[in-house]
Amino acid sequence: MTSTKPYSIAKRVVWEAYQLVRANRGAAGVDDETIAMFEQHLSGNLYKLWNRMSSGSYFPPPVKQVEIPKAKGGTRKLGIPTVADRVAQSVVKLMIEPTLDPIFHEDSYGYRPGKSAKLAIAVTRTRCWKYDWVVEFDIKAAFDQIDHTLLLKAVRRHIKESWILLYVERWLTAPFETADGTSLPRTRGTPQGGVVSPILMNLFMHYAFDSWMQRTWPQSPFARYADDAVVHCRSLAEAESVMRAIAARLEECGLTMHPEKSKIVYCKDSNRTGTYPNVQFTFLGFTFRPREASSKYQRRFTSFLPAVSSEALKRMRQTVRGWRIHRRTPATLDDLATQYNTTIQGWWNYYGAFYRTAMHSLFNYVDQRLEQWARRKYKRMRCHDRRSQEWLRKMRSLYPRLFVHWRVVGVSVG
Repeated sequence: MTSTKPYSIAKRVVWEAYQLVRANRGAAGVDDETIAMFEQHLSGNLYKLWNRMSSGSYFPPPVKQVEIPKAKGGTRKLGIPTVADRVAQSVVKLMIEPTLDPIFHEDSYGYRPGKSAKLAIAVTRTRCWKYDWVVEFDIKAAFDQIDHTLLLKAVRRHIKESWILLYVERWLTAPFETADGTSLPRTRGTPQGGVVSPILMNLFMHYAFDSWMQRTWPQSPFARYADDAVVHCRSLAEAESVMRAIAARLEECGLTMHPEKSKIVYCKDSNRTGTYPNVQFTFLGFTFRPREASSKYQRRFTSFLPAVSSEALKRMRQTVRGWRIHRRTPATLDDLATQYNTTIQGWWNYYGAFYRTAMHSLFNYVDQRLEQWARRKYKRMRCHDRRSQEWLRKMRSLYPRLFVHWRVVGVSVG
């Protein structure tokens, strides 16, 4: 049976898109409809969406603007589409990713299948051993500043389906709606928080930076994760030239290199003993700097290595403080482990991948909070720091696998 719809979109793809949205959860958009509410009339909602998208009559609703605090002060504007719009965007993402992802540069690591921030850190660590200098740069409000004309030109170059081009254009211009209901028109950018935004950002940056770098500075390898990147150079003079060229290139594409978050860094170690003002940089939550290391013959030396950044440690400590463990006296130690292990495991999976001992201070902090909890829960420990320390040490030795950080570090922490 032939479809009378102008655009051929398989219902199966809409179903797959919904499954992706469901797995990612996420907040309600401007219509205040949660995923649970959307699912109450699931088949009807999905059919209506498919029907509108297939007929070309789908218009995305405004994007809910939410401001979230940044780690170093200020706020970041996120755009939260409605649940139905997230499904619609996921349909397009499923359709365009197989075409676009293969053209992207191998050192583009953000929001891509088979790529990750940890891979970017690993390759950067190896290159810091080979190259003496790093240009670290960040793009100011990159998602908000993407030029629509340039982006659509790139999309049209690779995507030929007219319905995809139609909806991408509509998503780019869908207005923001603020908390007080004000509608803000958009002439630039792609909302950070939209499902299709990351792949559009990668496409834009592929032409604005990645392929341009490959063409103009092929001798300088880089790693880029969305709007955050590092470039490796052989000399200070080369690093200065590269930095100037990147700033000019970004400006040409309507973007701005962040003045405070961009700098040239010397990868100081036992073999590189020059004196320069910047010998560390932070990339994707890891601070690269000179650190003590051991050779396979147990000889100590200084290497240029990544470890969890102090900002990331501070954020994790704030999370632990927010748990208010000391107030949870009705709970058992088992209950606490069950509740917090998933989060601790997530931290360890990411930050424990490099220079693991840097995580010990956080784990000590968790244990101090558990000691505080024990002092409030058990009368005999009240006002006795030493007793609570001894008690926790005993628990660690009796149940070494109870908490994730006990398993990975052992009883020596404390």
